[in-house]
Amino acid sequence: MIDADLRADLAARLEVARRALLGAMEGLTERDFATDLGEGETVVRLLANLAAAEHQAVGEAGGTSSQRGPAEKPLPPQVVHDLAGARYRILRCVDDDDADEAHVRTLVAEVERLEAAAVERIRDRPPAPPPPPSIPVIGR
Repeated sequence: MIDADLRADLAARLEVARRALLGAMEGLTERDFATDLGEGETVVRLLANLAAAEHQAVGEAGGTSSQRGPAEKPLPPQVVHDLAGARYRILRCVDDDDADEAHVRTLVAEVERLEAAAVERIRDRPPAPPPPPSIPVIGR
């Protein structure tokens, strides 16, 4: 059983990590989500992979297992929803009365690491490509 103070500390650490991720995502446009981060990975693909990794980490920590990979063609709203679902599962694992303390500590540390890496990649992304030129339509 995990001490209540430790649970509160772990939840607070998760909150800090998520606020940093949301801060990095704040103001992103469709073009920003489609920005290539290198090796063919876009911001939205990075976030889809992050959600899948967090779901996997919950399973490895003894939570409810989810053997799914990231979406084939992720869209920003679905990816954000998947990240919220992963966070819900993580918090349930932290709050589980039967949770193993070592596994939960490892889970939280892994989530912090994954989200910090995502924040760094999003903040260091190259500028989004310029929009296509606007071609005026000639009326009849």
